[in-house]
Amino acid sequence: MKFAWPWVLIAVAIMPIFAFLLHRWSEGRARRKLEGIIAPRLREELLRSVDFAKRWRKTGLVALGFAALLVAIARPQLGLQAVEVERSSVDFIVALDLSRSMLAEDVDGKARLAAAKSAIITLLDRLDSDRAGLIAFAGEAFLAAPVTQDHEAVKRNLDALDTKSIAKQGSDMAKAIELALKTFENGKYETKALVFLTDGEELQGDAVVAARDASRKGMSVFTVGVGSSIGTRIPERRDGGVARFAKNEFGRDVTTRLNERMLQQLAASGHGFYEPLGKDGAGLVSTWRRGLEPLAKGTQTKQSKDMEEYFQWPLAVALALFLVEMLVSDRRSRVEKLRA
Repeated sequence: MKFAWPWVLIAVAIMPIFAFLLHRWSEGRARRKLEGIIAPRLREELLRSVDFAKRWRKTGLVALGFAALLVAIARPQLGLQAVEVERSSVDFIVALDLSRSMLAEDVDGKARLAAAKSAIITLLDRLDSDRAGLIAFAGEAFLAAPVTQDHEAVKRNLDALDTKSIAKQGSDMAKAIELALKTFENGKYETKALVFLTDGEELQGDAVVAARDASRKGMSVFTVGVGSSIGTRIPERRDGGVARFAKNEFGRDVTTRLNERMLQQLAASGHGFYEPLGKDGAGLVSTWRRGLEPLAKGTQTKQSKDMEEYFQWPLAVALALFLVEMLVSDRRSRVEKLRA
């Protein structure tokens, strides 16, 4: 239990003292008025009908009523409100490939990784209340940005990523899927989705099986292909800015190609679909419109940050005490008058 305005409770603590002093003062003031206008013999006759003990009880009822009223004003609160809200958004995570093949420059003259980053930023700028997260993966996967409505924070974390962010090379998409399942809250995946931005090269693990398991739990998996299926070499930058190309163990240039077939199979297993990245990230935006937006549906009950208000109870007690005080008479009964 807590109070929104706890300082009001100070007045509750001093209420008994205030009521006692006020009653004494009002009684003394009334007696002085009577002494000034009524003879002593008649004054005693008039006061015989007054029950001073009942007057003290009436004062006590008023004091308790005001104390309860002050407690209500202090606004007692307990627990969090459960509110039902219309759901008009979807939670999703973008899984960005950071393997070395993403350095290949075959997307409108730009590197695959740079084009993928630009597409993610374009999508984030279009979002409203939707929550987005970011997973970076290569031979390993890690959560680069938690699922949040703070899209600017996701952009900042995205900017810090490059192919050196993960030491273990490769493309283990299965680990990215497993991490996405752990990241989403409470295991409720019906309105959750994972979107891969990758060239589908150097695959490790069984991503198709992982996508199928994720879809059974309710999470959709979509893939966006980055790169060209024609194939190109992987540049390596060295001192002096001279562009050199990655070579295999036989000293030949490594050629990387977009593996569309694998990405289509993966998306189908995850009850999603495949899109090529396209010009200016149009494929990622299309995935959002066709695949992710329809996932937002229904209502959701969630805990509000506002606490539950309980001022009604002390307010009802205060009103009841005031009503009882009005009904209690401060006069003696007929039998009590005869005994007096």
